[in-house]
Order: sequence, then structure tokens, then C-alpha cells
Amino acid sequence: MTETVLDRAWAASEAGGDAETARFWEIFAATELFLAIDPATLSDEAPRPLTFPVEGAETALAFDTEARLASFMGDEAAHLTLSGRALAEMCAGAGAQLGLNLGDAPSATVLPLSALAWAAEALRQPIEAARGDGVTLTKPFGAEPDLLARIDARLAGLGPALAEAWLCGAEGEGLLLCLRLAEPAAERAAVAALAETARFAGGERAAFAIAVLDEGDRRLEAARRVGFGFEPAAPQPPAPLAGPPKLR
Repeated sequence: MTETVLDRAWAASEAGGDAETARFWEIFAATELFLAIDPATLSDEAPRPLTFPVEGAETALAFDTEARLASFMGDEAAHLTLSGRALAEMCAGAGAQLGLNLGDAPSATVLPLSALAWAAEALRQPIEAARGDGVTLTKPFGAEPDLLARIDARLAGLGPALAEAWLCGAEGEGLLLCLRLAEPAAERAAVAALAETARFAGGERAAFAIAVLDEGDRRLEAARRVGFGFEPAAPQPPAPLAGPPKLR
């Protein structure tokens, strides 16, 4: 079975330390997961996860590919698709642990309730977009290559919604990621996604704050002068239209 990003993150967390564990949770939060649902409740307004007692604790089941779900549960298994972020919140609220990728996947494990509750709490901590005018921007001193790579990977996921991004120092405040969005409606989703990286890349405090700025804002002009710039994803050209199908 094909190795997934979550498999690699889990293996790194097993072999590494706190940084690798935090990276696993960051990837888990952003991953689309397939949650096994009690088929008797699938038509209900609030379908319930299918749970099993494991070592005395109710355990929900989720997989990062449909193939893994089908392999473990059967082809007709009822399921819902949701992010790891939402799943951690759901399990923490229900008091259930999570069987992740059970079967022969490299990342097969049971995530205990205590770990899910920690992740859910970390994901609830707000990373407010900084909008104060009094912050002096500087070069991003102290930004580690690993942090730059993690921000770059998350920015790539924003696609054409991102116009430009600059990581700066903010005098007395640490690091500040300044964004200009090509699609203003994407602000909430963009800040939420980047906030996950900020939380899990940091220790006691977030690794950086986030500011969403408009063209013409003097802080954006300053960020362009002193910040570390990230290359936004190039828009993909539309696929050529195929010819009409032959009619018989």
C-alpha cells in the first residue's frame, strides 16, 4: 500500500523528539480523514462515529485513504470525511480515543484521549492577525530553515488565493508573517491554516503571528523591503477542452 504523508510524519515522530511530534500533529490537523460511521445513524442529522471498546476506552476509527478504510472495514463501510482538526475536536468532546489507520499501515496507532484533547486545545488557541500600526518590521532574525520550509509548504496549499507573503521580525514581538491575499474571502481559511503551523512549530508560544494586509498598506511596503519572501503558487492554466465525443 502506498506510503502517505501521515505515515512519514508518524515515523519521524516515533524516531524523533518534540519537534517531530509537533510536526505530526500539524500534518494530522490538515489531513483529510475518513471516519467510520455507525450505518444506523448515517441518515440522522448528526451521524455518530462507529466506536469499539479498546482497553476499556471507546475508540473511533479513521483512515487517511479510502483504500485503507475499505481494507479494514469493507468496501461498503459508511463514513464521513473531515479534517484531522475537526476530528481531534470531536473526539475530545466525546471522550473517545482514535484508532488511526488500523491495519497494516505504517502509521497504524491508537491516539489516546489525552493526546487528542491536547491537540484540540492547541488548535483552539487564536493566532490573531496583527493589525496594529505601531509595530516596526525588521529582518526575520532567528527564523530557522525548518520553519521557513514549513511555512512555504502551508502557503503552497493556499494556491491562487495568495498574492504575496513575507516573513519579518516585529520589534519586541518575535516573527510576523505578512500576507496579501488575491481572494479576500479566503482570509479566514488562510489564517486558520497558517495558525496550525505557527502553534505546532512553536514551543510555549506560537512561532509567528499573522497579519493580512491590503495593497498600499505601509506595513506591506516595509515587509517587502526587509522580509523573507515566499513565492506564491503559479496559477494553473485551464486544461484544453477535449473534442466532442463521437456519436453512434
